[in-house]
Amino acid sequence: MKRNFWILPLVVLFVLSCNGGSNGNMPWEDDLGQKPTPTPTPNQTVAVGDVLPNWEEGYLDIHFINTGRGECAFYILPDGTTLIVDAGELARLHDPNDKSDDAPVAQKPNADVRPYIVDARYIKHFLPQGKTAIDYCAPSHFHIDHIGDPLAATETAAAGYRKTGLMALYDEVPYLHILDRSYPEYKEDATTPAMDGGTSADWAKFVTWGVKEGKFTGARFTPGKEQIVLLNKREEYENFSILNICANGYVWNKNSQGYGTLAGAKSGVGNPASCGFHLSYGLFDYIACGDLTSSPQNLVAYYFRDFIGEGHLDAFKCHHHLSANGWGSQSQKCKLNPQVIVNMNFYAKQPDPALLKNILDNTFGSWLTGSKYDFFTTNAHPQAVVNNGDLYSRMSDYNGHIVIRVSPGGGQFNVYMLDDNNFEYKIKSIHGPYTSK
Repeated sequence: MKRNFWILPLVVLFVLSCNGGSNGNMPWEDDLGQKPTPTPTPNQTVAVGDVLPNWEEGYLDIHFINTGRGECAFYILPDGTTLIVDAGELARLHDPNDKSDDAPVAQKPNADVRPYIVDARYIKHFLPQGKTAIDYCAPSHFHIDHIGDPLAATETAAAGYRKTGLMALYDEVPYLHILDRSYPEYKEDATTPAMDGGTSADWAKFVTWGVKEGKFTGARFTPGKEQIVLLNKREEYENFSILNICANGYVWNKNSQGYGTLAGAKSGVGNPASCGFHLSYGLFDYIACGDLTSSPQNLVAYYFRDFIGEGHLDAFKCHHHLSANGWGSQSQKCKLNPQVIVNMNFYAKQPDPALLKNILDNTFGSWLTGSKYDFFTTNAHPQAVVNNGDLYSRMSDYNGHIVIRVSPGGGQFNVYMLDDNNFEYKIKSIHGPYTSK
């Protein structure tokens, strides 16, 4: 473990309870319940064209599921504990004749299958053997590309929430614990900004209903706490942890005595209020902070410096789809230097060409000279490739599901790009092994 802050008290584990959600599948969803075809185990040699092997105990999997309509990240932790962060469902349609920066990419695998169904099929394929639910659900914030779009919903639940994104996905793969930035009040108070986004009110109804009915537990995502913990064999993986580092504008940082404490203040609504965490597994360090922007994004840069150390971040999920405000001024100044950068995007303007060029050219002033950055993005709009062909030719890969798989102990990891044009999950490209720093 490279972090040097004081040992944090752990939040008392939630009492597990889950009655599950009713399926209620449409006829075209009937195959959701089929068991996945057995695949090779991770310790076997794999090649391009193979189906990605299933997770095995001791490995850490981070899956970036691509629908072209929103973010969805699915984690399988070393002991089989599972986590989902976001499941967006933008209702905008792809127009191949639209060459504007705001043009959406094509939906994956096609426009006939709703994004939450794509997420559900993917998750059910890769869930550890015997599991039927996801342990933790922790949406980064309440925008429609992260929790669901009201225009995509075709049904309203009896509890009053529209079924889209994370709320529709629950019926297919239930959650046992929910953590978000506003629970339980779901209104602005002295410490949290107001909720925003087209389905934020639906989300509040969904969580309130589920907790009341005993479907899952709820808690507020709090910086400085370890609320997402291993639930199965925690004592066997003492070198694994997930520390909450930001939410609602507050960021966990060092005080004048060198101990961890909250910095910042209540942010504005939306992206600056995003929740984020630092995942550590042995020498492997990974950061994901939703759509973080503005002053909280800059404060997180100091977290990189103080708690991870210059040049020791292994993998990083880009803020805000690497839009123009997705890599803040302090991040550009600090020696962030991740080996692997993953971006989830769904518009032609993402990733931002200027930021992407700085990353690929290694021209941020204080980045370590000679460092190599492997950049992956889930989607490349055809017009963006035409306009910035040199940049896209220098990416490690694009267009597909992205998987970071960390070996037992955290010393090495690989990145796999999977074909997103069907439900076979075959490997398009293999990158690594990378040595954790």
